[in-house]
Amino acid sequence: MPLQNKNKSFIKRFGNSLIFKITTYMVVFTSILITILFQYLNQPFTGEGELEAQEAYLYSQMVESWGTPPDLALVKADITNINLNCAIFTIDQDWNYDTNQYGTPYWTSAINFPDSIFSPWTYYEDFADEGITLPTNNIGDTTFVQLGLIDQTNATSVTYNNYVYYFGSNSPPPPGEELDWVLSIVAIIMLIIILYISLRNFLSPVLLMKQRVYEFENGDLDSTIPINGQDELASLAKSVNKMTENIKILLNQKQMLLLDVSHELRTPLARMQLLVAMIPEHKNTIKLKEEIVLLEGIISNLLLSDKLSTPYTDLQLSKISMPRLMDKVKEMFPDNDNKIKIITEIPNVTLEVDELKMMLAIRNLLDNALKYSEYNNEKQCEIYFKTNSNILSISIKDFGRGIKKNEIPKLTDPFYRVEKEKNVKGFGIGLTIVKKVIEAHKGKLIIESEYGKGSVFTLQINIYK
Repeated sequence: MPLQNKNKSFIKRFGNSLIFKITTYMVVFTSILITILFQYLNQPFTGEGELEAQEAYLYSQMVESWGTPPDLALVKADITNINLNCAIFTIDQDWNYDTNQYGTPYWTSAINFPDSIFSPWTYYEDFADEGITLPTNNIGDTTFVQLGLIDQTNATSVTYNNYVYYFGSNSPPPPGEELDWVLSIVAIIMLIIILYISLRNFLSPVLLMKQRVYEFENGDLDSTIPINGQDELASLAKSVNKMTENIKILLNQKQMLLLDVSHELRTPLARMQLLVAMIPEHKNTIKLKEEIVLLEGIISNLLLSDKLSTPYTDLQLSKISMPRLMDKVKEMFPDNDNKIKIITEIPNVTLEVDELKMMLAIRNLLDNALKYSEYNNEKQCEIYFKTNSNILSISIKDFGRGIKKNEIPKLTDPFYRVEKEKNVKGFGIGLTIVKKVIEAHKGKLIIESEYGKGSVFTLQINIYK
């Protein structure tokens, strides 16, 4: 399972990160390139087999020139000239696989040579394939020469006339293949680090733009992306800055337009209210006042709905306890306090919310619940509270006729009214505002209803910790 999670994490990161993607491509490419070069440089060069055959021939000639038994003076002179270690054994004193050691040498140039078994990599047939015929003794036996290793050092074994000769370098062994691999791995790691730093610096404008988009989403229209250099990414950063500035101007112009329109609409409404107040009492006076109040409410709610629709509007967040928030909400219903029944205990948790907007959202739900509960002559609505981990759920239940399932998704659309409920006062924007308020707080509005039995509206919001 941990391996699967790591694989999923790698795939997810590979798909989401441009820098990680480019770095991965470059790392794979560089690793393959270095491996190919390393393997190529370590391939045997053309004709190496022929040179080994020639080397074997020369060893056999030298050993034959020493005679049988070998003339030690000639042996010492030759190995000194060519800087080799040499050990001579009779056949019966050669390496014993039972005791796992050599016997007593006939003669050796160094006490600790040879210090391990000889491991051959060539045989007589290899030299014959290269056209090299090794010499024979006076009774026709071919000199047996093998090239190989003694303790990872190049060595040669020659068997001639009942004697076995071992030759090895008298110089320190060169760095082995392991060191080559270590150096290659170190080079790859250094190249990856340099590549990552270079790519990160090169693509830093992308990271800055990514951060700027997050800030833009959270309502920051004033920050700009620093411009580094004159390349395509710098040009893109300039375009993003320009786009942000244009959006800010458009939003400001839109807000000013709405304010101007609302002011122009409210002015005649104020005059109408004054004129209605001056009209003598009449049966239609109350209806006129109600229509004026309705128009005033439509204008106010349209302005609030537009403001909440803008994802670039900052919330005025503050900390408030849930009991304190509910006390403030209940103060908005002085005449209906006895109709609002709190079923469960209000949890003593703290929320970080825009207090006025959250009060407005809860008030709208309570207002709707009271209005629609009157249809069934039930003069109350019920409130339930529930906490789950760090989520607070506020559920408001009414006793209205309920809502058909196909109409539930439309309830939060602006100005949508259920056909059979159009006799209930309102203008169909209350739930729209509730949804926008709760979503602005990263919460959720859940609507549950069964036709004929009433509805439950639930606000889910994070608890401040």
